[in-house]
Amino acid sequence: MQKDFRKDVMALLLGGASLAALFPGTAVAQDSEPAANESVGQDIVVTGSRVRGEAPVGATVIAVGRAEIENSPALTVDRIIKELPQNFDLGVSENSRAQAGGSGNIVFGNSVNLRGIGPYATLVVVDGHRVVNNSRSTDPSIIPTLGVERVEVVADGASAIYGSDAVAGVVNIIPRRNLDGGEAFARYGVSDSGDFTEYALGAAIGKVWDGGQVMVAYEHVDRSNLSGLDRDFFTSNQTPFGGRDYRVTRCAPGTLKADGTTYAMPDQLDQVGAASLVAGTRNLCDSNAGQDLVPAQSYNTVNATATFHLAPWLEVFADGFYSKRKFVRRSSYSSASITVPETNAFFVRPPGFTGSSYVIDYSFENDLPSNDSFGSAESWQITPGIRLNLGPWRVEGLVGVGKTRDISNSLNGLDNRDLATALANSDPATAFDPYGYGRTNQAVLDAISDQIFIAPTNGDLTAYEARADGPLFALPGGEVKLAAGLERQEFEVALGLARGAPGTEVQFREFGRRVNSAYGELFVPIFGPGNGRPGLERLELNAAVRYDDYSDVGSTTNPKFGINWEPVRGLKLRGSYGTSFRAPTIPEIYGNSNALFGQNYQNPDGGAPIVGFALSGPNLDLKPETAETWSIGADFDMIDRLRLSLTYFSVDYKNQVTANLSNLSILTRQQDYAGTGVILTGVDAQSRVADLLAQGIPNLAIPIPGGDPANVQLFIDGRSQNLGRSITRGMDFAALYSIDLSSADTLSLNLSGTYLFDYQEAVTASAEPVDQLNNIFLPLKFKARGSLTWERGPFTARFAATHVGGYTNNAVTPFEDVDSYTPIDLSLTWKAGDPYAAGFLEKGLSFTVEVRNLFDIDPPYVNLAPGGNGSGGYDATAANPIGRVIAVGVRKSF
Repeated sequence: MQKDFRKDVMALLLGGASLAALFPGTAVAQDSEPAANESVGQDIVVTGSRVRGEAPVGATVIAVGRAEIENSPALTVDRIIKELPQNFDLGVSENSRAQAGGSGNIVFGNSVNLRGIGPYATLVVVDGHRVVNNSRSTDPSIIPTLGVERVEVVADGASAIYGSDAVAGVVNIIPRRNLDGGEAFARYGVSDSGDFTEYALGAAIGKVWDGGQVMVAYEHVDRSNLSGLDRDFFTSNQTPFGGRDYRVTRCAPGTLKADGTTYAMPDQLDQVGAASLVAGTRNLCDSNAGQDLVPAQSYNTVNATATFHLAPWLEVFADGFYSKRKFVRRSSYSSASITVPETNAFFVRPPGFTGSSYVIDYSFENDLPSNDSFGSAESWQITPGIRLNLGPWRVEGLVGVGKTRDISNSLNGLDNRDLATALANSDPATAFDPYGYGRTNQAVLDAISDQIFIAPTNGDLTAYEARADGPLFALPGGEVKLAAGLERQEFEVALGLARGAPGTEVQFREFGRRVNSAYGELFVPIFGPGNGRPGLERLELNAAVRYDDYSDVGSTTNPKFGINWEPVRGLKLRGSYGTSFRAPTIPEIYGNSNALFGQNYQNPDGGAPIVGFALSGPNLDLKPETAETWSIGADFDMIDRLRLSLTYFSVDYKNQVTANLSNLSILTRQQDYAGTGVILTGVDAQSRVADLLAQGIPNLAIPIPGGDPANVQLFIDGRSQNLGRSITRGMDFAALYSIDLSSADTLSLNLSGTYLFDYQEAVTASAEPVDQLNNIFLPLKFKARGSLTWERGPFTARFAATHVGGYTNNAVTPFEDVDSYTPIDLSLTWKAGDPYAAGFLEKGLSFTVEVRNLFDIDPPYVNLAPGGNGSGGYDATAANPIGRVIAVGVRKSF
């Protein structure tokens, strides 16, 4: 393990040529001193603690500040957070839906998945309070980058502070309250080959005065799609890359199967040409040709803040946002194994065939439009509050009211019934022609590609919070402080679905959830500035507990304890222990839909993907997940301009909800699921599918071969289930250093990352955990990011490198070693104006040129068949398929 660690670190250092860091300028915030630009005299409330003015005891805060946000090459807040090494791109991601939780991400959003523990195990809040979401996860892109002061991440169990979902940690998006003036920016980027573009425009204006502040920010972001046709590694025939041939026989022209014999069909086939058919041949083609690797996305976001001091003891405040994100994702063309009876008007009989029908493996790419997905994710919330300053005590109350309206549409699905009718029709005017002559009438084509799938999700949140904090009494080490509060959440969600012929009405299933919570947190400084001594310069203790009562899944109580010990100034030793929980989401309990989905599954033995059928539906017996978390660490700040931080963590996560609806590589773990009923093959699969069809459960996507359940070879129970347990242990590290090379030159170096020592996973609660560390689509051993920044007067140059260590692709046999991935970014910024100047023209003008993936490094080759939910020839969870992007930007203050 030590050898691998040294190898990974060396790869980062050499590959970056810049010695890299977490994110350009990202800092680990440990202290609670107010920032110099904090507005209107407010105390900073650091994420991870409810005690005002105190950082979380025993844990670190990873802070991405205003300067880092402005310097980031990412255009939206969710992508800024994606750069953090602690964040794994598994599950709820715009470019990969093939992991746990991904099946519900039909609007192609992004979430935060700290340490790969789960896409729903990290809580995202705004200014410390919960925000409305689609009942699954919160996409951080709901807030424009111009409206964000900083993003704080506590990668530590925080359910004792924030409640459900904070198993792996919490992300707090803190809106701006200190903007006095205005800002505007524009940026445009394009890939080398011009097949991907993006641009962003934004403006913010704010006013700060003695009695308060107001701020409003708006941004528009547009990113084009990236088609799989534009990347040669996204192909089914991967033999040129040293992989396998994953091509399928569902092609245009198709492959005819009669009496157990296959015949490769020519471009056009008639009875005369039938004599030329060669037995034992077949046509092979890509199964996902034309599919987008990255969907097209456009964002319009606005947020605002306001604070008013009505009296020395009274303040009112508010924050709010509105966001609408639209998406379009190009899908591959429909394909199927279609049964052609001899009654078909264009029927061609192969030589020697005496049967009444045969099967053609067929792609409709020359007949029907692709069944693309499009839709939007729209949400808004306003959270006003009142603050009473009662001497050293502060009392706050707030109410958050928000709505979300998500919808995903696809309008060109294959209508199996109309297709079967057209295939059996003896009238050329109403029959379907599968022989390549294009003789099918347009009205027939329209009828067999008219199946709609419309899935809206409506969410409504009303959240109430009341809290108080202040000192209880003084000890020689400082003031003992208490924070306590009550919260209530009222959440309504409506899961809608319209599936069938055009005009089918959306049917909604409506659910509600009520959560009542109470918490308390105590801060006790045993030693501090008033009584510090050698070996005990500072000793702080913290204890928190929270009780949550859910209307649908029961109640839970979770404590957390922390300790900070400074034996000498500049060296802090810390530790924390606590329990956390996550209530299953409403879609996990009741199902996004109740249907079978035909899908292509990665074949671990090689060859074409295996067609299987996965069940989506409710599981009313789901229970909350629980976790036990602890960490120990040290922060070193004894040398001027050098800061080091090291944290060892352990998360024992039990009763995990696992959903395999979108897990297209599940067959690699078939043995792990033995006895659970999640994976069935052969006769068991046929019986299960036949039973579900008899119950009226519809089959979507790929039709059953021949329309007969007896042809089914694989069944996957994709419903959410309390199956798993995982144990994650690892280390976070960070180093920040700056040096003045001369009176005009400053060099800054940042380095941060996560190294996992252990990731064990048990599919069932009774099974022994199995080592799954560094396997594909699971938490990887080593991730890091870094930057080297040179500042000379108005000029700034920054190199940044992101490193993902090599790992094992166990989705194939024999296993494949996947190379590490280290793209490097370069940005050059020239500040032409003085940010403190009074004149409009002179103030705060800067120009930036940046090159992302400077050396145009391709994603490491991964031996995977292209899948409808992401990846194929590369791993969408660990690498970026876009390649080099050149961007220019301008930013102006006024």
